[in-house]
Amino acid sequence: MFCTECGGSISAADRVCRSCGARVPEDRATPSAPAPAPARPAVAAHKQPGFGILGITRMVLGALAEGRVIRSSIAVVLQVAAVLVLLGGLFALIQILKFSFQFPSATATIGGLLVAILVAAALFADAQILLFRAQSVRELEDSPFTVIPILSILFRTTGETYAVGALAMGVGGCVFTWLSGMSPRTLLSGMGELVPNIPGMGEGGGGQSFVDGLIFLAAMAIAAFVALVVFYALAELVIVMVDIAINVRRLVKAHAP
Repeated sequence: MFCTECGGSISAADRVCRSCGARVPEDRATPSAPAPAPARPAVAAHKQPGFGILGITRMVLGALAEGRVIRSSIAVVLQVAAVLVLLGGLFALIQILKFSFQFPSATATIGGLLVAILVAAALFADAQILLFRAQSVRELEDSPFTVIPILSILFRTTGETYAVGALAMGVGGCVFTWLSGMSPRTLLSGMGELVPNIPGMGEGGGGQSFVDGLIFLAAMAIAAFVALVVFYALAELVIVMVDIAINVRRLVKAHAP
C-alpha cells in the first residue's frame, strides 16, 4: 500500500504516513479481502450422463419411474370404464324391457320391469365404485412400488363390482321367478357367465316355484360373497407382499456395513 500524498510505502496498521505525516484514509487502512478467483468449471460438469440419450427420453422415463403417469393413466381408464358401464347399463335396460313386454302375462312383464330397475341400479352403483376407485388411485402416495398398490385397488374394484351386480340379479331373478313362474335365465340370458348355471333352472318355460326363486337368490348371493372375499384376499395379499419387501429393505440397510 502506498501513500496518496508522497507515494511512500505504508502498512495496513499505519494511520498516518511515516514519510510525510499525511493521514491515511480509513478505506485504505483496512485492506479489502481479495476477490476470489473465478472457479474454473470442472470438465465433468459439462457432461450429461448417458451418451446419446435425448432430454425428452430422460423426462418421460423419469416420470414413469415416479409413478404419477401410471397412476393418472389407470385413474382415467377407470373413469372411462365407469362411462362404458353406464352406457352398457342403458343397453341392458332396453333389452330387458323389450323382452319383458313380449311376455304373455302381465305378472311376467311386471317381474321383468323390476329386474330392469334392479339391474340399472346395480350398474349405476358399479359406475360409482369405479369412479371412487379412480380417485383412490390418484391419491396414492409415492412409494418404492408403483404398480402393486394399484393392482390391490383393482382387485378390490373387481370384487365389489361383481358382488353388486350378482346380488342385484339374484334379487331380480328371484322376484321374476315368483311372478312369472319362469327361470330368470330367460330374462338374463344376455348376461352370459355372470349368471351361474343352476341345475334344474334352465331357460325354458314355466314350472318354476317359490323355492326355485329362493335357490337362485341364494346361489347369486353366495357367488357375490365368494367373489368379494376372494378379490379382497388377493388385494390384501398384494399389500402384505409389499410390506414384506419394504421391511426386508430396511433390515438390509440397517445391517449393511
